[in-house]
Amino acid sequence: MKILFVCEYNACRSQIAEGLARALLPENFSITSAGIYPGELNWVTIEVMKEIGIDISTQRSKLLAEVLDRRFDQVIVLAEAAWRAVEMLKTDHKLLWPFPDPACDPGDAEAVKGRIRRVRDQLRERILTL
Repeated sequence: MKILFVCEYNACRSQIAEGLARALLPENFSITSAGIYPGELNWVTIEVMKEIGIDISTQRSKLLAEVLDRRFDQVIVLAEAAWRAVEMLKTDHKLLWPFPDPACDPGDAEAVKGRIRRVRDQLRERILTL
């Protein structure tokens, strides 16, 4: 099964989902993530994933345009703002799992980590249902 996770910048939410899915789903699943705008993998996200033993430091931020020619069994959109952008993708199954971007709200490093942990944990629960 080929799964694509999409959010706005492919810097936090979709990167978390990609890392979790690779760790939790069977090896025959092909997991990719992408964003509608250019982004950069968030360093706090890398730290929060390491807390649960998942290293996403080698993942890279990808634009949705990079995967337009691929067919996916399932596209999971993690930001409402990205929902319309996935209309052009080759898939029969799209899901919207909207999460606010935990890394963009103001606050000190611990507040940001706390928000990212909550999104990570909620995404883990949803991915386990796949």
